[in-house]
Amino acid sequence: MTEQTLEYATDDANTVPFNERTLELEEVGPDTFLSVDLWRPKGNRGVFGGQVIGQALSAAGKTVESPYRCNSLHCYFLAAGTNTEMIAYEVRRIRQGSSYCSRLVVAKQNGRVIFIATASFQRPEPSVLQHQYRMPAVPPPEALINREEHLRRKQQRKNGVVDKEKINELSMLPVETRVVPTSADKYGLPVNAIWLRAKGDMSALGHLHHQSMLAYASDFALISTTLRPFQLESTKSRYQLSMLVSLDHTIWFHEPFRADEWLLYVMESPRAAGGRGLAVGRIYNRDGVLVASTAQEGVVRGFDHDPDNSMLEFANSVAPAAKL
Repeated sequence: MTEQTLEYATDDANTVPFNERTLELEEVGPDTFLSVDLWRPKGNRGVFGGQVIGQALSAAGKTVESPYRCNSLHCYFLAAGTNTEMIAYEVRRIRQGSSYCSRLVVAKQNGRVIFIATASFQRPEPSVLQHQYRMPAVPPPEALINREEHLRRKQQRKNGVVDKEKINELSMLPVETRVVPTSADKYGLPVNAIWLRAKGDMSALGHLHHQSMLAYASDFALISTTLRPFQLESTKSRYQLSMLVSLDHTIWFHEPFRADEWLLYVMESPRAAGGRGLAVGRIYNRDGVLVASTAQEGVVRGFDHDPDNSMLEFANSVAPAAKL
């Protein structure tokens, strides 16, 4: 056994109890639900957007009867949420059709609207017209380090100082991630990839829990993909970031999946301009089936210390590296 194999070998069992508190909602009125837990990441202006997305989908799903399942969720972040007051999710039943139904979710704190979402639910149906992008060849999650170790090594290389509080915060999250190495040149390509799965056994939970948990996790690393070309973590970078805030988030569900099994999240950013950046993502199960797609736009502002200030341009086909 090689030294590298010894370093990366892990117990890949995922049998601990699943923590439902992250997405848990209390019904406080007709089609109105209240969060019981909110996480504000260290250094963030507000609570984690992914948690609001997941809770909003969960709230919408509680007003929909079986066999309808969410096929898409379109979200807008209107204001930063605080973790000192729980969020109220008001669901409005917009349409109930034979094949599709629609819900509008309005999220409020202290009477102020901070977030809105529209959710579409579909009655499952077979389809003979199918296609997808092939899953890229990447190392399996068992061969990769987790996000916490990746951050520790990056901080160690940069200045030798490790933010133990931040690393501990990541270790407490209900989602586990493994970082996939990506190709690099003079400028980082606008592409990113991670393996992710919910911590704990979700086999006893219904499809809404799995979709809501993936909606939560889909906010990890997506908008930051727009920053990859600028090498901001390098001391030699000519760029300096001043603001990175999500404006919206969309997720489309294509196939059933298990959120507590490894899923590959491949992200890329086709454009950053006008103080905004766009990132899109594809989520595959281990069999290579594309189970969900995402898109997100955010405020991306910064400074360029090079007076030339020319636009970076890349080939229109980028993919994670196939080897470690």
